[in-house]
Amino acid sequence: MRAAFAVELLKLRRSRVMLATTLTVLLAPALLASAFASAAGQPGADPVTVKARAMLPGTGWEGYVSALAQVFATAGLVGMGFGVAWCFGREYADRTIVSLYASATPRTAIAAAKLVLLTLWAVSIAVVLGPTAVLIGLATGLGPPDADAVAALSRIVVLAMLTGLLALIVAIFASVGRGYLVAFGGLIGLVVAAQVAVLAGIGAWFPLSSPALWAMADPALGSVSGAQLALVPIASSAVALSTVAWWRRAPLD
Repeated sequence: MRAAFAVELLKLRRSRVMLATTLTVLLAPALLASAFASAAGQPGADPVTVKARAMLPGTGWEGYVSALAQVFATAGLVGMGFGVAWCFGREYADRTIVSLYASATPRTAIAAAKLVLLTLWAVSIAVVLGPTAVLIGLATGLGPPDADAVAALSRIVVLAMLTGLLALIVAIFASVGRGYLVAFGGLIGLVVAAQVAVLAGIGAWFPLSSPALWAMADPALGSVSGAQLALVPIASSAVALSTVAWWRRAPLD
């Protein structure tokens, strides 16, 4: 396991894809949320301003943090899922999967190392996301965040961690589908499923949507309990174990 961990860590450190994905997940949602918050605070009745006002509960930090939660709920899953798809799918796309079968390191150890590193990667993004969002808010003239904004940002950090766990589901798509395409299709399916669950009124019990509903804390969308949030790591762990099991038995061709 230690050898597999070291090799997979080296792959992630040297990957420009993972670097670009990390920067995108960190910066794009906060910048887009800042743009929405700024538009909502502007006078006028142009389509962008009207839409932004309808989306956000207020202006300033309240509007910015609310927009960030809404944007990250989807963009975070897509971005982190892309990273997971690359990490597992590249072995098939680059034909390096053949060498893994000939390696002395068990394939299960390689899959487990990937999952552990991707989890640590997601946690690192979540930890940095809070300060990044604050710096972007300060840079756009919002001033120091108040207690309510800090509490809301803390929820977004937890949202990012849970989203990282949910993104691990993409690993089974990349493994069974032997590449990127099935993984990307599965990722789109996850995003659509989360939206459908919310529209159907079962979002609080659906792991793909409950973290976002909890982070947004919108009474109109309903509350999410700790038991409902606990379904996220349970579902993620189940899929992770399934992925490792697949790597143990998967055929080469």
